[in-house]
Amino acid sequence: MVLYRPICETEYSEVKARDFHSFPPRPAEQPLFTALLSEEGASRIARRMKVENHAETNVYVVSFLVDDAYIRQFPVQDTDAHDSRALWIPAEEMDILNQHLIGDIRVLAQYQIDREDGDLFFA
Repeated sequence: MVLYRPICETEYSEVKARDFHSFPPRPAEQPLFTALLSEEGASRIARRMKVENHAETNVYVVSFLVDDAYIRQFPVQDTDAHDSRALWIPAEEMDILNQHLIGDIRVLAQYQIDREDGDLFFA
């Protein structure tokens, strides 16, 4: 299954340091890893996203392929706030999720963060 995710510069740097083969562990304040089912939904979030660290100036939309047999255990969530369907993967599953990635994490788009009134996207 192909999934999408908007990521801030900090997470992007960590993914890049891992040669685009895996995602970093989740910070303690982020108990979920959110993966969106559509590129449009991820791009919509990225365009409206703000981050708490004002030194970050970019948001990236990435796509990644995950083994269907593994990812189907997570129910699809309808996220009313962004009109997007997503999978919520518990933070403690990150190592296992990374083992089920197929190929590289791909960067699809980059957006400038130039807003104070956007939505925070933590997961």
